[in-house]
Amino acid sequence: MVKKILCEYCNITFADNLSSRKLHLNSNAHHKNRSNYYSLYKDAVTLFLEERQKQPCRRFRTTGQCQYGSSCNFSHYTFEQLIHLINQENEKNNCKQVEKINAIPSIDSWLVKYQQNLYIKTTGSETNTKNIQLNHLFKNLPSLMPIVDADRLKNITLNTWS
Repeated sequence: MVKKILCEYCNITFADNLSSRKLHLNSNAHHKNRSNYYSLYKDAVTLFLEERQKQPCRRFRTTGQCQYGSSCNFSHYTFEQLIHLINQENEKNNCKQVEKINAIPSIDSWLVKYQQNLYIKTTGSETNTKNIQLNHLFKNLPSLMPIVDADRLKNITLNTWS
């Protein structure tokens, strides 16, 4: 029994061999069905630019239907519909910009997060036994003390080497 493949663009099956696959993929019907499928997912700006260059379809304008459908060479959009597409796209872009602005953290939230990370790093290094011994031996050295305020640094007396 010959294995068959389903083309999801054309909704037909054909034999799974090189010649049949090549014949189908190079056919005009497959190219047209594939382009119609991807045209459904075009963004509003691209659709506007393509439809603006086409003449309006008389058959679609008078009867509301066209026998060619999405493969028609003429535009099935009115000028108002095209303007509405552009306005929707602008609203989406504005919403995205507002979301980006709202996604920027405030200074207070960043400071809290920074202090939490700093606390986690310092507690993790102090739990190491070697670090605990070193901290105990050299806890009074001014060079290893954390800087709390600048006035305290001015009052420290340092021994000089002779």
